[in-house]
Amino acid sequence: MARINLLPWRAAERERKNKEFITLVVAVTLFSLLAAFAAWSYFNNELTEQQNANSLIEQRNAELDTALTEIEGLEERRSDIISRIQVIQDLQGRRPIPVHIWDDIPKAIPPAMYINNLKREGDTITLTGLADNPNVVSSLIRNLDASEWLDGSAVRTIQQNISAYAPPPQSVTNTSEDSRPTYPEDNYVEFVVTTQVQHSSADQEQQQEATEVAAPGDAS
Repeated sequence: MARINLLPWRAAERERKNKEFITLVVAVTLFSLLAAFAAWSYFNNELTEQQNANSLIEQRNAELDTALTEIEGLEERRSDIISRIQVIQDLQGRRPIPVHIWDDIPKAIPPAMYINNLKREGDTITLTGLADNPNVVSSLIRNLDASEWLDGSAVRTIQQNISAYAPPPQSVTNTSEDSRPTYPEDNYVEFVVTTQVQHSSADQEQQQEATEVAAPGDAS
């Protein structure tokens, strides 16, 4: 015997499809939310790692800047120490030079000459005085150049000494007084001679050693 379904099957089918649609929408929504959360977590993790890397780089840069500052300070201290060493070595090398110079200059002055002024400026010594004749000045030049500590001697000026022993002017009332006696120095020539201080080989070696000490610092 055939069965006839008199129930409202269209409404039941519509309700079933609505439930399936709602289930599908909920599933898609949940899947989208999960996918969005996963993407957000991934990019957030990447951002955090990049920020940590940037912080580490900044920290290392700060440490490097501090190290460079310390190195610059050490270089300045090293240069200062080298400069002081050079000054001390220079003073030690030059210490005996004045003794030899002041010992050789009197020996170099020939007879018939005297010095009335002696001045040193750096390595240049200037002698001013009076001499019997220009040949005596030439002897002084040769004697100075013969010294181990002096060289490059030269005559700057030489002229007849006219006013050194010029008699004072006399008035008419003193015409009866005796005139001034004549001295040999009246005919002396006035001269200016310069000579150069020479450094010893030991002093030059010390300066060379100081230069070699400073060279590695310049290369670095």
